[in-house]
Amino acid sequence: MIAERDNKQSYSRSVYMDHASTTPLDPAVLEAMLPYMGGDFGNASSVHRLGRAARGAIEGSRERIAGILNANPEEIIFTSGATEANNLALNALSSDSHLVTSTVEHKAVLEPAQALESCAVRVTYLAPDHNLGAPNTDQIAEAIEEDTCQVSIMYVNNETGAVAPIKEIASICRERGVVLHTDAVQAAAWMPLDVEDLGVDMMSLSAHKMYGPKGVGILYIRSGVELSPQVLGGSQERGRRGGTENVAAAVGMAVAMARAVNGRDAAAARVQALRKELERRLEDRIGDQLVINTPSNAAPHILSTAFKPVEGSPLDGEMLLLNMDLEGISASAGSACSSGAITPSHVLLGLGLPEQTARASLRLSLGRSTTPEDIALTAERIVKIVQRMRQQRVG
Repeated sequence: MIAERDNKQSYSRSVYMDHASTTPLDPAVLEAMLPYMGGDFGNASSVHRLGRAARGAIEGSRERIAGILNANPEEIIFTSGATEANNLALNALSSDSHLVTSTVEHKAVLEPAQALESCAVRVTYLAPDHNLGAPNTDQIAEAIEEDTCQVSIMYVNNETGAVAPIKEIASICRERGVVLHTDAVQAAAWMPLDVEDLGVDMMSLSAHKMYGPKGVGILYIRSGVELSPQVLGGSQERGRRGGTENVAAAVGMAVAMARAVNGRDAAAARVQALRKELERRLEDRIGDQLVINTPSNAAPHILSTAFKPVEGSPLDGEMLLLNMDLEGISASAGSACSSGAITPSHVLLGLGLPEQTARASLRLSLGRSTTPEDIALTAERIVKIVQRMRQQRVG
């Protein structure tokens, strides 16, 4: 069922449609990082000249990120990525408390939440409002109880691009005296992240989703919110995250965030128009066999699609991805962190998709470099692949 590559046909015109999994490193970010991977190699905890230079780079990056988020520098904790940041945020919960989250969160929130249940933390998992793709404000208000200590709802869903009403949720949490954490990884490159405007108490971010390096992220934690460190063995990050700081990565994240903010609105509008054009082309050619899982209020860069079974015969999602790869289109089936094995997406199942349809899903995610030609080529090749696979199933 995998397409044979025609030796006479070249797919040198490849298209990267997986920016929600990771983004290429911005050359300007790499340039800023290089000194700290070479001659400026000091440990930021050392008191000598090289150590002081490293400390200055770390604190300068912290201040730069804080300025972008409208936060205070001491509210920024560097981590190894958003997964660690999410774990750190949820680790603030003590036993006999109550957490409210949703069934469509990233596994980096769901799995820590499940682990907390074994530590006498009650967890309420809210199903998404199908029109919104995330829990609505009424659901949040109804779920908060007297012992609720934290609500954790992602800002932008990593599979569908659905945007949660974070400002409104924050207002509810503030009125009820509950801490709000949001995983804002997929929002960072495309949407404003002013923590005062949003009203969040904690926010997780990852550099490699905004043209920065892998292996670094941050947790914003509002002053006054108590937090227990989960990485022990050092007093780094004001005692909240032990271990020698990755200076180059912190510098890279700060530069990546600054560059993401510069021209963000124009880039988001351009990418959103391209995403809508891709959606239109696929709907025109595939028709009612296509399911669009991305709601109208979505972040600009993510298009989640799925393909219905025809005459009881479903498409094989793994073969779909392999065929796309052979034809030069890089995409994923839902979240990249769980796509090593093609299993139905918990997000799509949570939105009510039948299992056979959810198994034949594609997440197409655009980036700064995506062009109209990329959109046309992607749509053309997806249509061709789906038609060929349908014919092979019938045959």
